[in-house]
Amino acid sequence: MRLRFAVSCGAVFGSMMSSIGCGQDAAATTRPMRDCTSVVWVQPNHAGANVALTGSWNGWNGQSVPVPPHGSDGWDVAWIALPPGEYGYLVVQDGVEQLDALNPLTTFRGDQEVSLLQVEDCSVPAVRVDQVQGTDDGTVRVDATFLAASSGQPLAPDSVRATTFDGRSLPIVGADPGTGKITVQATGLSRGKVTIALDASDQGGVKADSGHAAAWVRPAMRAWSEGLLYQIMVDRYRGDGGAALAPPPTPGSRAGGTLDGVRADLDNGVFDAMGVTALWLSPVYVNPTEARTGSDGHLYEGYHGYWPLDSYAVDPRIGGEQALHALVEAAHARGIRVLLDIVPNHVYEKNPIYLEHEGTGWFHDGADKCVCGAPGCGWDTHIESCWFTSYLPDYRYQNADVMRMAASDAVWWSERFDTDGVRIDAVPMMPRATTRRIAHAMRATIAPSDERFLLGEIYTGGGDAGIETIRYFLGPAGLNSAFDFPLLWAIRDAVAGDRTGFDTVESVLGDSESAFLNSGAVISRIIGNHDTTRFISEAAGNAAGDPWADPPPQPTVGLPYAKQKMALALVLTLPGLPLIYYGDEVGLAGSSDPDCRRVMPALGALSAQQQSVLDATRRLGRLRSCSAALRTGARVPLLAEPDAYAYVRDAGDGKPVLVLFAKGAQAAQIPVQGNVVPRGTWVDVLTGEKISIGDSGADATVSVEPWTVRVLVLDSDPCR
Repeated sequence: MRLRFAVSCGAVFGSMMSSIGCGQDAAATTRPMRDCTSVVWVQPNHAGANVALTGSWNGWNGQSVPVPPHGSDGWDVAWIALPPGEYGYLVVQDGVEQLDALNPLTTFRGDQEVSLLQVEDCSVPAVRVDQVQGTDDGTVRVDATFLAASSGQPLAPDSVRATTFDGRSLPIVGADPGTGKITVQATGLSRGKVTIALDASDQGGVKADSGHAAAWVRPAMRAWSEGLLYQIMVDRYRGDGGAALAPPPTPGSRAGGTLDGVRADLDNGVFDAMGVTALWLSPVYVNPTEARTGSDGHLYEGYHGYWPLDSYAVDPRIGGEQALHALVEAAHARGIRVLLDIVPNHVYEKNPIYLEHEGTGWFHDGADKCVCGAPGCGWDTHIESCWFTSYLPDYRYQNADVMRMAASDAVWWSERFDTDGVRIDAVPMMPRATTRRIAHAMRATIAPSDERFLLGEIYTGGGDAGIETIRYFLGPAGLNSAFDFPLLWAIRDAVAGDRTGFDTVESVLGDSESAFLNSGAVISRIIGNHDTTRFISEAAGNAAGDPWADPPPQPTVGLPYAKQKMALALVLTLPGLPLIYYGDEVGLAGSSDPDCRRVMPALGALSAQQQSVLDATRRLGRLRSCSAALRTGARVPLLAEPDAYAYVRDAGDGKPVLVLFAKGAQAAQIPVQGNVVPRGTWVDVLTGEKISIGDSGADATVSVEPWTVRVLVLDSDPCR
């Protein structure tokens, strides 16, 4: 949508005629109006290039739309008026077809990826949200503009309504039919999220497309880069009322966890105690009741949520729709955001969508069906078309209807339950066009456009190849975030297995920081999740045990717990969005899936060693929520040796955080340069010990015992 204040009537390119803006009265030409004309800019490869567009608007019949020079600035431009809808097109330069380099949205012409135009309907007005403000004192203000339809009818001021997600009306303090300006302002609001629908009509009675806005009063984090994300597999977390769960009958069975159990821990302050600012919930779709055979020959139930049987309903076994509403409301009341896990790659074979569209080109079925990893169906060659298993039909995103559905479904779940974004499952198993379309839809339907967060699962190996795979899906038009699997493997090698050194961790971290620079992405730092072995079992050296026949025991010696604390300290003090996978804060053991999904232990039944991990996690999580250095500060490496590692985080406010690690057989004497770290008395937030650095005027050396971490703040820092 483009805002225009005046129009001129005339012919457009080819055989298409524009009716937009023609025949309007003089007053309408100064009134903000919708403009559904598409504009395509092209920078030719050379002067005098023959540039044109070919597209689906004429059935790809070869009748191209010329793209004439804009002037002497080296750009060519075409204005195209089309009826509302979606259109594929390609830029043609000197007879060579190519994607529009300036348009990140694509669709498909058969199996060929082409650029996408989305044309809105200018026959109806729209409300555009321009600015949203929320303050800690409970004031929320929204500034919007009424965009007249092509008829030119102005805003009807009495028609303006502002309604919150929970049905409250907010006061309209301005609605000007001449300028189209609308202002909403409310005061005295409680802590939490305020999601507002702005509705209005023109003086001809035509209802406008609504505008939507979200504002926060005292959020737990101002930006995702300042947050701490906690991952919950709902079935394995807590029962109603926060009850601890008994282990399921088999590793593949349901354990009985519910959304109410998560809400109970919210109410009990469990997440506040760790400084958690956002929750990631496992998929809440209705899943089948029958158990199915996995690739390992064992029977599994859909306890995990990744087998969508009903794509538009919350599974009653975890509490149903009302329980999800209650959980989101409780989280928002504490300033905590909620991410839903969505599964756009596939459905369960009995899902009505598959039953209706089997064999119609919506899925890779029929002759195209193959199961990932089967002979002739390698993950590397068929990753975008293979089925996870024989009962999970794989969507075919070359179908435009499937692409539209994926985007609208993500918006539907976000709007229906007022959630704050999505974790997208199996990102590399779909064309990149899919996540970009989902991102575009999520951002276009709320203001500010970055209100909804998109976190992608891009499961990779380590090294540069893994970093580049992740990078491919990021950027302003792509995902906001992805999990840093290359760093995960580096931390596991260096800390859990002691196979490499901290210098390798720093090298991988530096490579990823360089690769993701200027992408706008907030990378999520992790030590494990529901698809990996548990970190502490890797540290104990027994994570390779069969998850069904030989699951690793909970460690009883101290070293694995020391390694667990060290790994958590790394992700909680690095830039980015740290993730705590439920149970990692208490050092929960486990081998591979499904054993890495054991039930969450009762906090009152923890061993002393598990409690020490929880205490350290809480201290570091709360420090992160308090310290500007850890939330927004630059990271300055001080030392990266095989057995010693140190860096400082500094936001320039005089309150830096110094982080030091040591492993091996002997204490490390880590030099701290006085020109980087202020001299004075420091406090270790993990132990309370006070340390004097550089009081003599010389550079100091800080002693760090083997397999310990020190996180130091100045004694004068209120976050101590």
